[in-house]
Amino acid sequence: MFPTNPEQGGMWAILGGTFDPVHYGHLTLAREILTGKMLDGVVFIPAYHPPHKPKNCHASYEDRLAMLALAVAGERFFIISRIEEELGTTGFTLHTVRVVKKKYPAAGFYFIIGADNIDALKDWYRPEEILKEIKIISGTRPNYPQAATSHHLADKIEFMPTTPVDISSSEIREKIKRGASKEQLIGYMPEKVVVYILEKNLYR
Repeated sequence: MFPTNPEQGGMWAILGGTFDPVHYGHLTLAREILTGKMLDGVVFIPAYHPPHKPKNCHASYEDRLAMLALAVAGERFFIISRIEEELGTTGFTLHTVRVVKKKYPAAGFYFIIGADNIDALKDWYRPEEILKEIKIISGTRPNYPQAATSHHLADKIEFMPTTPVDISSSEIREKIKRGASKEQLIGYMPEKVVVYILEKNLYR
């Protein structure tokens, strides 16, 4: 029987982020790496205190969790972890990876990043140690070709072709701020997430 939780072992991927809001770029990346690497599942970890965003997130942690839960509802291979909140981690990837590995010693893990994060990796907290702790897999993204990476850390990343989704959370927030309708937003996020955002009046 296949594991349905990292507590039961297996091979999993971690996808961290602010998910402010979650969108099809996140979901497509997770689904295609899950399939391509034949993993047992993907653990989504919303950032509790994002260290690279000093002004914090635009939506609260609870709202971001709620949107993520709506987005992955019915996806049997996706689970959401509140580990950064529960364990009071710093939000740095290195610390989050270490606590996940400690909590789930029976499981193996990859760490997923989008291609737009590759060049920023050198500025993360102790990136060399991250790469010693966990294998990083990067999907593709429009305007961020693999060949554009210039630092040595990129040589240690596994690249996997994924369907490019040309959207970002910041672009979605800007569209909402400008009054985008439900019909206009459904192309970027699951309908349930759009409804939640509009009902909660987020990002206005």
